[in-house]
Amino acid sequence: MTAVLVLHGPLTALPETLDSLARQTRSPERLVVVDPGLDGSAVETVRAHRGLSEAIPSIRFVTVERRATTGYAARVALADTSDSFAAQADSLPAVVEHVWVLTADSAAAPTTLARLVDAVRRSASVGVAGPKLLVWDQPGALRAVGHQLTRSGRVVPSPTPGEPDQGQYDRRSDVLAVPTTGMLAERSVFEGLGWRDATLGEFGSEVDFGWRAQHSGRRVVVVPRATLRTGAPVDTSAIDTSAVVPAESARRQRRAARRVALARCAWWTLPLLAFWIAVSSLLAGTALLLAKRPRAAWAELSDIGALLTPWRVARARWRSRQLRRVRRRDLVGLFVGGRTVLRHTSDLIHDQVAFEPTATDPGGRAAVQPVESGPVDDDAEDLNVLGSSIASRAARNPGLLVVIATTIVTMVASRQLGGGVLDRFRSGLVGGELLGARGDTASTWHAWLDGWHGAGLGHAGDQSPYLVVLAGLSWVVSHLPVIGAPASALGAAVAVLVGLAMPLATLTAYLGARVVTHSRWPRALAALAWGTSGVLASAVAVGRLGALVAAVLLPLVGAGCALMARRGASTTVTAATILGAAVLGAFVPALLVAVLVAGLGLIAFGPGAARVRGLALVVGPLVLLGPWVATVVASPQLLFTGPGLSVWGETQSPPWQLALLHQGGPASLPVVLGIPIVLAGVLGLVRGGPRGRGASVLGLSALVGLAYALLAPRLHLGTVPAGHPHAGAPVTAWAGTGLLLATLSLIAAALHGSRGLALTRQRGGWLAVARWPVPALVIAAVLAGAGWTTWHSLGSTLSAWTDPRPAVAIDQAEGPLANRMLVLSPDGSGLRYELVGSEPGPVARSLPTPSTERVDSSAVATAVSALFAQGAAPGVVGPARLLSDQAVGFVGLRTGGSDPRLRLLDATAGLSRLGEHDGVIFWRVLPGGGASDQAVAPSRARLVTATAQQAVPVDGSHSALSSKVVVPRGATLVLAEPRDWVRHARVSVDGRALAPAADGTAYRLPPARRP
Repeated sequence: MTAVLVLHGPLTALPETLDSLARQTRSPERLVVVDPGLDGSAVETVRAHRGLSEAIPSIRFVTVERRATTGYAARVALADTSDSFAAQADSLPAVVEHVWVLTADSAAAPTTLARLVDAVRRSASVGVAGPKLLVWDQPGALRAVGHQLTRSGRVVPSPTPGEPDQGQYDRRSDVLAVPTTGMLAERSVFEGLGWRDATLGEFGSEVDFGWRAQHSGRRVVVVPRATLRTGAPVDTSAIDTSAVVPAESARRQRRAARRVALARCAWWTLPLLAFWIAVSSLLAGTALLLAKRPRAAWAELSDIGALLTPWRVARARWRSRQLRRVRRRDLVGLFVGGRTVLRHTSDLIHDQVAFEPTATDPGGRAAVQPVESGPVDDDAEDLNVLGSSIASRAARNPGLLVVIATTIVTMVASRQLGGGVLDRFRSGLVGGELLGARGDTASTWHAWLDGWHGAGLGHAGDQSPYLVVLAGLSWVVSHLPVIGAPASALGAAVAVLVGLAMPLATLTAYLGARVVTHSRWPRALAALAWGTSGVLASAVAVGRLGALVAAVLLPLVGAGCALMARRGASTTVTAATILGAAVLGAFVPALLVAVLVAGLGLIAFGPGAARVRGLALVVGPLVLLGPWVATVVASPQLLFTGPGLSVWGETQSPPWQLALLHQGGPASLPVVLGIPIVLAGVLGLVRGGPRGRGASVLGLSALVGLAYALLAPRLHLGTVPAGHPHAGAPVTAWAGTGLLLATLSLIAAALHGSRGLALTRQRGGWLAVARWPVPALVIAAVLAGAGWTTWHSLGSTLSAWTDPRPAVAIDQAEGPLANRMLVLSPDGSGLRYELVGSEPGPVARSLPTPSTERVDSSAVATAVSALFAQGAAPGVVGPARLLSDQAVGFVGLRTGGSDPRLRLLDATAGLSRLGEHDGVIFWRVLPGGGASDQAVAPSRARLVTATAQQAVPVDGSHSALSSKVVVPRGATLVLAEPRDWVRHARVSVDGRALAPAADGTAYRLPPARRP
């Protein structure tokens, strides 16, 4: 038996390591001390240890290079001392010699070596054995019990470093590899397999050695009854840190394990494994980025680095050629299975999205306190945390249960909405505050980005940044598998928000409530109360898009603000809160003001670095919202509205009902169900003790929300325009915006006040029993509200949106012609008209368009008037020609078959009836209005000469194009856009900007040029 002591690690732990080596019940015959030249006094410490020299008579010292790995240093030392030890071995009986590898910080229990030797001698197939490693300064905490990897080289930390040792891994035996520290191996195996590839690093060399030992037919086992403490902290005040070999980072270990997997797989699976590593790392990194955990995402993405050094993999494969004696399929049981990896990944994501750990170490990681393990019977049940099933844990998770319950409530309550579920997803919703729109990701993005945007002829008013969020959501829904791309990605994104608003609000409330309490069932009740609240149900029923987004984000943003006020808040929480506040402000500017006030409060009253975070909370959202902030300042009425957050002439609830959180409208709950929530919130606010500051903030927030709700119906933001119900009535702010803030504040106050509250007679006496009516009323009110919504449904205000255009009109609008359709609708004795093109309109009502932003549509109005003024006069093509010049390719009339205006349109030259679609009878506008055989079909962009016309393909919104064409002499580029369009657009030929003609949107082109 030869023990090899490599002087790696903190040398302050060396005396304790030497003491443990001297106290072994089974002492090694020889000791080789390997000095990497880090600290000259370390060798003298070994020489001066009297107990060690008495226990081990033969001690040799060998010097190796400074940066050698532990295994490589031990192998070199054995090679240097092989001659002297061979002479001693000749005088001994023929036995199998073993090597025990130790480092400067490896204090073994007295029976560790004896139990390792017993394990390797029980079976001739065992070539390597390793002990259970414990944390150096926490003897009851685990560090490693062998190495756990998947076949693709993904490291599965089982146990998690610092996990309490309660015997849950004591049944583990055969493993893929064991750490070098404490390893006992046959000398022939140790030297025969070697540690030649130092490019794999310390961890990679350990995994590679164990993997190759398994391939050679020798088992690698872990002996949990043999324990060894390692990983001593470095005392920077006592030693020179330059004399310590730095430990490998977790990312380097992950990459090294991936390289070993690439080196040990079959040659024909190497490309497939490399592809899987790249794809799985990208997917996992993306998921963690969405969970707002950039550090964990970077750790996942770092695995791709293993693919960027193929020469290391090739060298490792070449050096181990002709070594394998065991088939790869026979080693499958040594790898972590897919189901276990899935459970571990779900736990990782759950831990990553948790707002805060119960305790943290100085490095920000969760600190696990050591637990006394106690005696463990050989037949004790395996308590491995990876062994419980996902289903069993899900059934015990109240947060998941209330989210599922809210999802069921939403599905059942949506039964009266118009159209099927898939119809609503494919085309979107219309009704209430939703206007319905057809658009894809690109058009939605350009609706915010371009200076000229909007449906019909467009306009130049600034657009809210919430369109950026909808563009991202529309991209996601258009790439969902199985379901297929929707007809309107923008409409589908809105439908998803409406359909999932209540479950998502429940989920975010459950996560955000962790800041208030860690008790899961109270958090679940609070989340259910928020997700089924009357104000949210009413917002879903009429499609108040801004309120739905606020219901999802407000709990997270509020929790983030609370965490930022605490000492030691992470940068991740700060960045996530700023991003959430910016998105919240894009949809609901009024609630952004509340967040900014919270940031100012942190600046004024926050402790230490919290003031800097408060400044970031004030500045960050304003920077992300960009020019929209200046637009809101210039038009203050925008501060009190948002998509679907205005009331067009309707009466809102009286003040006393608003004070009880009753918004009114479709799907609203009975007023009486708000009383228990208000009562519980008020009692939570008045409860004394150390909760005073938090209660004061929540109380102020509730009062601000209630004040806004009472003031909103009196805020006149505009006038309902003609052609709409309640025309001429004032447009006011929606009171529900304030009720959202008040409801959440009261629920949080009730949860805050319930912490540590005794509710049993054993803990609080009869006073605790007297408290029961309040939580009982709250539970009954929440369940009654959910039942009320389920039974009475969300109403039938919303329905699936259908495009009024036939398929041929849609194809031409979204094709290179990009023409429009004129939709006419009866309005009393007159007609209303609407131009529908490829550009999406507003998805929800907000405020009427100001007169200063209304575009000049006199040309279209003239053409519409001429359609019916001329009647059926034969041979007159004026109206159709005017429509063709405005890129109107189709005319539709929403009316019955007996309307006399049908005959007028049938008799109008230049129009050709095609049929009927969804109650709209439509005609096609002939090329050039039928005026000339040389004319082209109505199109946004045309090259016009004295004798011919040519359509120029359009590839964007509002005549955006980039095309290569041969320009005839004297040609003019004519664009079917309003006159104001030229102020926001740029037309260039070969990089040279052109000026429009005096009469509008016509540009004279130089010959032989390409526009």
